[in-house]
Amino acid sequence: MDSFTLDKIEFDAVRRILSTFCGSSLGKRLAIRLRPSRNPEAVQHWLQQVEDMTRAIREVGLPPLGGLTDVTAAVGRAKPGGTASGEDFAAIASALAAAGNVRAHLRGMDEVLVTLHEFAAKIGDFEAERAAIRRVVAADGGILDDASPRMSEIRRAIAATYKQIHDAVYGYLHDPEVARLLQNATVTLHGDRYVLPVKAENRGRLPGVVHRSSNTGATVFVEPIQCVELNNQIADLYEDERREVERLLNQLAVRVSVRADEILATLRVVGQVDLVSAKAQYACQFEMTRPQVSERGPLALDEARHPLLIDQAWRQEQAGAGAEGLCRVVPINVRLGSDFDLVVITGSNTGGKTVTLKTVAVLATMAQCGMFVPARRGAVLPVFRNVFVDIGDEQSLQQSLSTFGAHIKRIRYVLRRADAQCLVLLDELGAGTDPDEGGAIGQAVLDELRQIGCLGMVTTHLSVLKAYAYLHDRVDNASVEFNTETLCPTYRLLIGTPGESHAITVARKLGLPRRITSAALRHLTTQNKQFRKAIQATTVARQSAEQARVDAQAAQLAAQTQQEVYEAKLADLHRLKEEFETWLASIPELRPGDEVHVPSLGRTGSLVRLELHRRIAIVSTGSLEVEVPLAELMPDFGQAAVREQIAALRKQILEQARRSEEAFAEAARVRDEYQRSCQHQKDRARRFDHWLSAIARLRVGQQVEIARKPGTGKLVKVDLPGLRATVALDGGEEVELPIQDLFPQTGPFARPAGERTGRARRGKERARPREREQPRPMRRRPAQGQAAERARRELLSAEPGRHVFVVPFNKRATLIRVNAEKDQAVVQSGIFEMEIPLCDLELIREHDG
Repeated sequence: MDSFTLDKIEFDAVRRILSTFCGSSLGKRLAIRLRPSRNPEAVQHWLQQVEDMTRAIREVGLPPLGGLTDVTAAVGRAKPGGTASGEDFAAIASALAAAGNVRAHLRGMDEVLVTLHEFAAKIGDFEAERAAIRRVVAADGGILDDASPRMSEIRRAIAATYKQIHDAVYGYLHDPEVARLLQNATVTLHGDRYVLPVKAENRGRLPGVVHRSSNTGATVFVEPIQCVELNNQIADLYEDERREVERLLNQLAVRVSVRADEILATLRVVGQVDLVSAKAQYACQFEMTRPQVSERGPLALDEARHPLLIDQAWRQEQAGAGAEGLCRVVPINVRLGSDFDLVVITGSNTGGKTVTLKTVAVLATMAQCGMFVPARRGAVLPVFRNVFVDIGDEQSLQQSLSTFGAHIKRIRYVLRRADAQCLVLLDELGAGTDPDEGGAIGQAVLDELRQIGCLGMVTTHLSVLKAYAYLHDRVDNASVEFNTETLCPTYRLLIGTPGESHAITVARKLGLPRRITSAALRHLTTQNKQFRKAIQATTVARQSAEQARVDAQAAQLAAQTQQEVYEAKLADLHRLKEEFETWLASIPELRPGDEVHVPSLGRTGSLVRLELHRRIAIVSTGSLEVEVPLAELMPDFGQAAVREQIAALRKQILEQARRSEEAFAEAARVRDEYQRSCQHQKDRARRFDHWLSAIARLRVGQQVEIARKPGTGKLVKVDLPGLRATVALDGGEEVELPIQDLFPQTGPFARPAGERTGRARRGKERARPREREQPRPMRRRPAQGQAAERARRELLSAEPGRHVFVVPFNKRATLIRVNAEKDQAVVQSGIFEMEIPLCDLELIREHDG
């Protein structure tokens, strides 16, 4: 995945949190290096591992990873003639023991936890190697005295010689003749040799070797001659011990090196077990759920939370922070790829727009790393080939890039590499420059994303991009909610509702005089006001549709939960049935004298005999013999209670299924109602645009339609600033009308198109602007034929910098380079570069306009 994206969404922080749940350095290293996969099968397998491990942890506990360390380097040194020490072998033995414990732990799991048994099968059995090391090396890395017969003999000799030295040197202290020669009656060590402090004037009177003198020169330290010979023996014994240690470690190295590759493979598997365990613990800690992933499909996240925010809130809670000091994490609902592919998010500053983008990006990345996500159960995520983001201020002084320039550079990079299987998240699209030009660039970028066919989310403050989402298919608006009473964002994401900056409302709340805020409202453009009215007209319907969809999903989730409980109860019933069959099979094995319990009597008796043909047992209870039906002897396995629960659940499931169907039907009805409302508003907006176009082309003397009898008149005067017009009627009377009464599109004076015939229709067509044609499909040039071949030859011989005409886009561009092998050319239009087939280009000659 794009490294820029991983950096911007702070995925390193998520990996660090994950690593804290690891029990070994092996797992921590894997967690820190964790990267998302593009392979849906691999992602599914990773998620299943986490699900199995989560169940195992809840039922049995964590894998026993105590003593597991990364001994890769130690194994590398453990070869014949190598430099492996006793500490190295002790660490290897500890790691092998831990691996064995993990293997036994996993093999003891329920057989349905298939992925954990797969791990166990990959962990080797190194008990013989571990035992061999433990016979030679202690846990602290020292060589055991009984590591070999030779080692035992050497260690005993060393101990005996040390005792002789000790006895000899302390014997000197108790000799009165020697004691008079000493500075004081003590024994001192010089290196590993015992010496006595002799007065300097008595030097030479005690036979031995002088090793050193005191700083004052008053004392010399003498090793008695008897101890010299014994210390020489000690040195020889230590050399024998060193050679024996070397021999023993070399033998261990031979055993370890033979299976070094297997040991390293096992370490990798155990490290993966540690990583999966960490993922499961992370998921349990923050109530994460398993997402549904697929190669292609929609994205749906309900109650999604950013993992770093919930970790921050948890840490604050653990630290004892008060309710006011806690980080407030507001879940969001996001979807893409179902009824729309691109969403334009608007709203106030600090309202959570950027956090929304980061949340979606980091949850998609977590899922592709095989991690559960902090969202409500039922989260759906496609496996993206790449996730691209443009978030934050990328101003660069070293590269002389402004914020706007840096964003454009990043967007160019994204558009070059994005495809239909990518997720594109752009923050503050069109910002950092003139709003009109920024809006134009933003619309062009959205056009390109629609053509690519990827899923995407953009944030912006530009109204023109709200209108873009409002008027284009597969694009929708969203906003971050803002409380105008408290002047604070609520951080909730509202799909289908464009947001506003609320600048005028906030200014009024903050005390800006009403005359100024009223003037500000008047300064809003007419198109802006019309657009806001259109939004308000559809907001209620859209919010109803969204709420109906949420209710339907909740009903579906409740039905699914009920079904799972029902299936669990059925499993309990099957288990009870097996227990009953086991009891039934044990009846013929009962023998006279066996102790049985008689529930009807509340007593225990002794079986006399069974009469299976009569289905009774004769039981002796003291002095009485009673006939007891076999059914009374059957233990209570709880079948009746379970059957009652299953019957109740079945009734609940049917009722929940009915509610779910009704909720989805209601959601579909409200959605259709919203679509009709939205289409009506789009038609009104389109007619308003046509009307503005006609007003812009007004000329004095022009015959115009008016919203009063006789329905037409000749324009005499127009006052656009005053929004008034003077029109001469058929009788010569001149009337002044509001400008909105010109070119009425609805009402009693607008003739239906079917009534226009002949000259009247032609005059009408000249007087009114033509209805805007529906968007036509993109024109493409045929790839074969003489014209295509001629154009291809011209382009192949053209110099870079020549102007070309791009047929599908109906616009001019500059030729950058030609790729003859692919029959494509790279052209530049404005700030964008694109690859175009040669058959879709025409070379513009210099004399052409």
